Amino acid sequence: MNYSLVPQHYKEKDPRTLLYHFPSIPAVKFAKITQKFYFFKQLEIAQDIVNRMGYILLPSVCMHWERVKQFADRRIRIGRNSFFMMKIEELTEKEKEKLNEYVSEIRLEEKKTCN
Repeated sequence: MNYSLVPQHYKEKDPRTLLYHFPSIPAVKFAKITQKFYFFKQLEIAQDIVNRMGYILLPSVCMHWERVKQFADRRIRIGRNSFFMMKIEELTEKEKEKLNEYVSEIRLEEKKTCN
């Protein structure tokens, strides 16, 4: 299964040209859109590097707090979110369930925004 945490079509709505085309866009709205875009861009880069090393990224919300402490040396922080470099074999059944739910939520949100 593909455990990508990055929505496939996030690059289609690149906000970097918004100020040129819409100079009167509210600053707060532009900041939120830009922050979300750059979060996914950083996450995509981290995911690519981690995958090349043979790991997957696991969000900290999918892990028990004791396991978070156990794998503290593998933590990657992007913004306020923490992710952990994990091998698929190291995941518990509950973590696999939570990861599948997390990925399906991302895909569901993406479908909603595309339509």
